[in-house]
Amino acid sequence: MLRFLREVFASALGVLIAGLIVLFLIIGGMPAGPLEGVPERAVLVLDPSLPYVDNPVPISVGDLVFGGGETSRVPLARVRDALRAAAQDERIVGLELTGVVAPMGWASLSALRAEIVRFAASGKPVMADFARYDEDAIYLASAAAQVYLPPLGEVEWNGSAAELEYLARALELAGIEVQVTRVGEYKSAVEPYLDQQMSAANREQIQTILQQQEDALLAAVAEGRALEDESALRAALREDGLLAPDRAAELGLVDGVRYWDEVAGELRDWTGDDGAGEDGDLAYSNISLEEYLLDPVCAPDEFLAGATVAVVYAEGDVVDGGGPGQVAANELVPQLAALREDEEVAAVVLRINSPGGSASASEFILREVELLAAEKPLIVSMGDVAASGGYWIAARANEIYADPGTITGSIGVFSMFPNIATLADRLGVDIETVETGPHAGMFSFYRPLAPETLAIFQASVDRVYEDFLTRVAAGRGLERDAVHAIAQGRVWTGRDAQTLGLVDELGGLPAAIQRAADLAGLKEGYATWHLYHEQDEWEALLDSWLREADPLAQLPVDGLTARARTVLRACSRAQNARGVWARLPFELRRK
Repeated sequence: MLRFLREVFASALGVLIAGLIVLFLIIGGMPAGPLEGVPERAVLVLDPSLPYVDNPVPISVGDLVFGGGETSRVPLARVRDALRAAAQDERIVGLELTGVVAPMGWASLSALRAEIVRFAASGKPVMADFARYDEDAIYLASAAAQVYLPPLGEVEWNGSAAELEYLARALELAGIEVQVTRVGEYKSAVEPYLDQQMSAANREQIQTILQQQEDALLAAVAEGRALEDESALRAALREDGLLAPDRAAELGLVDGVRYWDEVAGELRDWTGDDGAGEDGDLAYSNISLEEYLLDPVCAPDEFLAGATVAVVYAEGDVVDGGGPGQVAANELVPQLAALREDEEVAAVVLRINSPGGSASASEFILREVELLAAEKPLIVSMGDVAASGGYWIAARANEIYADPGTITGSIGVFSMFPNIATLADRLGVDIETVETGPHAGMFSFYRPLAPETLAIFQASVDRVYEDFLTRVAAGRGLERDAVHAIAQGRVWTGRDAQTLGLVDELGGLPAAIQRAADLAGLKEGYATWHLYHEQDEWEALLDSWLREADPLAQLPVDGLTARARTVLRACSRAQNARGVWARLPFELRRK
C-alpha cells in the first residue's frame, strides 16, 4: 500500500513540475509589453514561410519531428481580410512579399495570389524580395510590380514533379501481405501496398493534374509580368532548370538583384523614413500581417448584426470519430444540424479540404448536408482537394464551387486487409484460433483471406460503389451510367469537373459566400461567421509551448523526415482500413 501511495505521489509531483515548466516556457515566450499600433505610412509585410490553410489546428510533437504538420496560425480567410483592409487603409503605403514560400495546395496558392492582385489594383505598390525563388514564389511574385533576387540567388524553374512511395517490396521484406477489394480502373489508392510502380491509369491522371497546374502558372506569370507570351518561359522549364539572375531577368521573371539595404532603401522611399535609428539603413516603417490583423480595421464581420452566412470547415480525412485535423462525422453532423436549426443563420457554406476516408462516415455527413440544403441555401466550396469521400459529402449541396486547380472526383471505393502471417512465422509466433463459424475470424491479421471471404468483401465494395453513384446522380441531376462513365476512381481538376457536371461554378471561398448570401436574399452588410477549430485551454497551452520550444522547432523536418512521416501514415492507414473506404489514391506533393 505504501509503495502504491509513493508511486501516486511521485506521478502527481511529476505532472505538477511538468506543468510549471510548460507555463514558464509560455510566459517566457510572451511579448514583453503591449503590441504597438499600426505606424503611419507603414509597409505591410507578408511572409508565407508557413503555409496558409483554411482551418489551422494545433500542432503535435509528431508533426514537428516528422515534418509536414506545421502551418500558419492565421487562416487563409483572415489573410484575405488583412489584405483587403490594408488596400483601403491610409496608414498602409504598400505590400512587401518576403521570406520564403512554403509548399501549399494549388487552390490555396491561387487564392493568396488573387488577393495580392486585388491589393495591387488599389494602386498601392507591391514588392517581392523572397529569400528563395521557385515556381510557386515566382507565381506569387508575378503579382508584384518589383521582383528582386538576393545576391547569388537563383530561380528554380524546372517544372512540377510528383513522387509517390510504393511499399510493396518493403512489406514483402517485412513479411506483411495486403489483400484488397476495389471498384474503378482509376481507384489506385491501394497501389502503393501491392505494386512496385505506378499504373498507367494513375500516371495519366496525375500527369493531367500537373500539366493543368503548370499551364495555369505560366499563363498567370506571363500576364502578371506583362510578357507577350509564355513560350519562352515554357521552353526554359524544359531546358534551364536553374536560372541565374541575368537569365531570370532576360526572361522577364525578375527585375534584378538587391541587397537588404538596397531593398530597405526603396521601401523607405515609400514610407518617407530617413534611415535613422537602431537598424540604420535597414530600417523602414513596417508591420507584419499577423500584427496588422490585431488592428480594429481587420475585425471580422461576424459581429455585424442581422442575418449570417456560416462557413463550416471540413478539413482532413473523413472518419467516424476523430480529433483536430480530421473530418469527424460525430462532430460535423451535430455542427451542421445546429446551423440548420439556428434562425440567425440564413445560409451555410461548407468548405471542404479532404481526400475522403470512411464511406460510412461520408454517408452520415451527406445525410445532414441533404437535410440542411432542404431548409436553407447550402453551397459547397472546394479547396485544394475535395475528392472521393470529400466529394461524397458535397454531392447533395444546392451548388458546388471549386477552384480550377482543385483536385476532386475520385468516385470509387476500396477495402484493404493486411495480414502478418509470414512475419509471425519468422518471429516464431504460432497462432491458434477458435471460431464459431467459417467467417468469424475474417478480420484477423494472422492469416490471408480465403477466396470465399474475399468475395464477400468484394460484394460489399460493389454495393457501396453503387450507393456512391446513386448519391452523386441524384445530387447532380445526372443518370447513373453517366456518373459511372466519369467515376471509376478517376481524379479530375475543378476545371474538368465543371465541364463534366460535377461542379457548378469555378471560384474561391469569397464567391461561394456571396452566392450563398444571394440565394438567401441577403443584401450588403450581412455577417459572415467562420466556424474555425476552437482550441480548449490545454490544446492552446500545448500548441503555444510546441511552437516556442526551440529544440523541436529547429529539427530538420524537410526531406527524408517528411517522407518518413508520409510512409508511416500510409502504413497506419493500411492497418486501420477496416470497412469500405472512399479516399483519394495519392497525396500530391508538387516539387
